[in-house]
Amino acid sequence: MANQVKALKVTVIDPATPEKAKLRVAAYARVSSDSADQLNSYLAQVDYYTRHIGENPDWELIDVYADEGISGLDIRKRDEFNRMMEDCRAGKIDRILIKSMSRFARNTRDTLHFMRELMRLGINIQFEKENIDTGRLTSEQTAAIYAAFAQMESTGHSSNMRTSVRMRMERGIFTPSSMPYGYRLNGLEPEIVPEEAEVVRRIFGLALQGQGHTDITKWLNESGVERGHGRERWHCFMVRYILSNCFYTGDSDWQKTFATDTLPIRQVPNWGQRPKYHVEDDHLGIISREDFQRVQALTASRKEVFYRGSKPSGAVLGGHVFCGHCGYACRRKTARGTVYWVCNRHNDSKDECPIPQIMEMALTAALLRLHNKLILHGQELLQPLLDQLRELRERELRSNQKLSDIDKEIANISGQNLVLIRLKSKGCIDSALALSQADEMNRRLRELRRERRKMLGAADGDEQIQSTEAMLDYLDGAQWQTKVTPELFEELAERLTVVSAQEVKIRLLNGLELTERLV
Repeated sequence: MANQVKALKVTVIDPATPEKAKLRVAAYARVSSDSADQLNSYLAQVDYYTRHIGENPDWELIDVYADEGISGLDIRKRDEFNRMMEDCRAGKIDRILIKSMSRFARNTRDTLHFMRELMRLGINIQFEKENIDTGRLTSEQTAAIYAAFAQMESTGHSSNMRTSVRMRMERGIFTPSSMPYGYRLNGLEPEIVPEEAEVVRRIFGLALQGQGHTDITKWLNESGVERGHGRERWHCFMVRYILSNCFYTGDSDWQKTFATDTLPIRQVPNWGQRPKYHVEDDHLGIISREDFQRVQALTASRKEVFYRGSKPSGAVLGGHVFCGHCGYACRRKTARGTVYWVCNRHNDSKDECPIPQIMEMALTAALLRLHNKLILHGQELLQPLLDQLRELRERELRSNQKLSDIDKEIANISGQNLVLIRLKSKGCIDSALALSQADEMNRRLRELRRERRKMLGAADGDEQIQSTEAMLDYLDGAQWQTKVTPELFEELAERLTVVSAQEVKIRLLNGLELTERLV
């Protein structure tokens, strides 16, 4: 029997088309610095980017990161920008939309640094105004040109601001952006803070009774007097600053520091490079001019006693000079009219220690050179160090459960805020209600961030962080020195270690060691 072929039913199953993953898109902006418009500006930008990204079916909105009117010159101060970078490093974002390159960063170095990092992470940036997409760039040259324009725009704006400030000073209508301890700004007018004013009067009163800066500082710390601005401990330089500041008499000295013309823009002491302005009866004083002048006279007389007293001027180095070979303290000696500092072992036998005696003049010159260098460049050196110390401390705190709970609540409210804006953009919720609820959520976010900063501030009890902060505060108002004084060792330096006939290492109060030449 012939073989019969059985007919088979075959059904063709088309291959499944995998669902295309959406591109995770974020947006970055800097919103209005005006507090009244800040919420509206933020909502408007979130609404714009929600609609803009929502129109593309291949995109998914991750978040809108918006800094609050902060200058683009300093990346460290832009919390939302840094949060966005952390999310990028965590792999949460594929693409970033930014209105213009000047919103991203206002100096070429920062622009290129972060663009390179994002491109290494595989994240594209689209600058809408310049129509630049880093995913299509064949060279960084185009980006560098635009970044340079943004930098020129920023420095030009800064120059205009400086001219405006100078004109207001000349007309006597200038208002500083911050007030010294004892005052606060009420609109554009300095206003006395009653409880802080009492502390200022007490400080002047103790000074008139003959108390020195160290004793007054000790009393402030032991009495638990709050210093303000989130700082708890008082330092001698702060007391000295209060006692020498004519602002407490009702007068003002303007332009004691000024901003440099070139990037990085920083404040430096005005030693005559710019005009200074003195205005009498500019505001209500806390103490009388008579008491202020009496304190200045007492301070001057103490300095005169110190420099003319029985102690030689070099005695201030006593206990601070050490041998780099033996580790022993050096002693002061005079030979043929010249003052030296020498290791005891070297003095007994040159075979015992190779470190020769060093002229006191060379040691003091090296210390003063370092002091004056730090006045000019200390901010550039110490601020990054302080940021790193705080970051390390923050990492330690991340294991803290309460801090972790705060971070989770912040993330949760931020997510709710984003959902609310999406509902508003789709017309699912009334605009006035959305604004009200967003206002409440942003108020809670501010509270949580304030609590978080307070917790992180409590961690600043770390001695190295405290001493670095104190040094930065000291350098902010320090003057060029021509003599080594005891205050220099109280506020900045700890010890000098002679390592050779040509070099000395100077250890600062925070443990940082810097080398100076002995000439």
